[in-house]
Amino acid sequence: MDLFHFTPRSSNKKTGPIAVTTSSQNTCSPSCIFSAANGGGCYASTGPLKLHWDAVSRGERGGDFLHLQSSIVRAKLPAGSLMRWNQAGDLPHLRGELNWPLIQRLQAIFSAAKLRAFTYTHHLQTEFNLMVVRDCNASGFTVNLSCDSETQAAKRHKEGFPSVCVVPQGDQRKSWELDGVKFQTCPAQLREGVTCADCQLCARQLTGENSRACVVAFRAHGTGAKKVSAMVGI
Repeated sequence: MDLFHFTPRSSNKKTGPIAVTTSSQNTCSPSCIFSAANGGGCYASTGPLKLHWDAVSRGERGGDFLHLQSSIVRAKLPAGSLMRWNQAGDLPHLRGELNWPLIQRLQAIFSAAKLRAFTYTHHLQTEFNLMVVRDCNASGFTVNLSCDSETQAAKRHKEGFPSVCVVPQGDQRKSWELDGVKFQTCPAQLREGVTCADCQLCARQLTGENSRACVVAFRAHGTGAKKVSAMVGI
């Protein structure tokens, strides 16, 4: 069963004081290169976030979809509030295929609550999954494709998908271009005190008002940074 936890105001120093969710570990992509089964390195697999994630995954915190829905409704967040869907976890799926009906219900909740929701997905970029991601973005729910290389991220950006990628922890680039696509290192990794609440770059789509024109790159971080750095490349 997919389980979810909703926090109306996060104390996560990376996100800042915005609403966040945590989804159980079974929502993660079986093919994610950073999962324990595929080499490890996921930033959420250690520290306080892992303890919280484990508790959610065991059903000790949060609950099912209806619990999530009621938690968001009860929070009565101001219209236009920013929300990061998944500080840990991924979009619900069935054996690697995105669970479109459930995700559509999520979109409806975000729309009814007038939340500016954004997230990242590392599920396989199959034709079906890409269709679901396009639908999410069209609805106003910004879903960034987590890509395994800069080349893949540039390709998806050109196709109209908000995209992100990971670069080695020692990468000193701040902005650059690949195949005509601009890349921007996460501003929170370039300046002290910047959070998702301040930046909001990943919440912006590629077209429309306040759009973005770049792939966002994250320097590998956390205790698994060395493992991650060894796995990513051009």
